[in-house]
Amino acid sequence: MQEFRDASTILAYWSIGDEVPTHAFIARWSTSKRIALPHVTSPTEMEFRLYDPTRMTRGPFGIYEPSKECPLVHPEEIEFAIIPGEKFDSKGNRKGHGNGYYDRALPNIHCKKVGVAPSSKIVNHLNPAPWDCPVDVVVSNF
Repeated sequence: MQEFRDASTILAYWSIGDEVPTHAFIARWSTSKRIALPHVTSPTEMEFRLYDPTRMTRGPFGIYEPSKECPLVHPEEIEFAIIPGEKFDSKGNRKGHGNGYYDRALPNIHCKKVGVAPSSKIVNHLNPAPWDCPVDVVVSNF
């Protein structure tokens, strides 16, 4: 996507389980772009920190995240966002893993938001809750 090529700061996620794998993507693109990853700060909030492969720690859910010493990346700095989800539909509606971290963060991110998921997680229609934040486009076939 042109928006990805033009962006210097990318929001990504550290994949776990059956999510689309992101570790090689992050390692590859961190040499030419600033990669921000979620860093959980409380049971309800997350912030974004700059990826540094030497400063990754396990967060409260056992997911690797940049340590508190990594530079903070403010939402307005993010120029392209890659968003995970448990389910997506063709309209960009998403269901997360249930904690609402992304639903609270996405309204503050004003760039192209791309949901990525294996085709097995794409459904015909989701009934989003009022707090569920959609993405602009969904990329699949992984």
